[in-house]
Amino acid sequence: MFAQASGKAWNKDAWKKPMKAAAAAAGLPAGTVLYTLLHSTITDLVVGGLDLLTVAQLSGTCVEMIEKHYGHLRADHAAEALAKLAL
Repeated sequence: MFAQASGKAWNKDAWKKPMKAAAAAAGLPAGTVLYTLLHSTITDLVVGGLDLLTVAQLSGTCVEMIEKHYGHLRADHAAEALAKLAL
């Protein structure tokens, strides 16, 4: 989907140095890796209430994966929805 500045496709090794440089520039701990930022972002989006389809689309994965690994963070969602209904 995204290409490097050189026009080449990203691969598993191409992002390591740019990621370390970006983490250092942002003042993040030296051990920060891309997966940490991905997991943190997905967690924040799910806890923040963004629908799981949109989270999956933004993170380039499927709803099933988001539900499996992050769905527990929205355990209160059904209760909140029911509480809003006027029965």
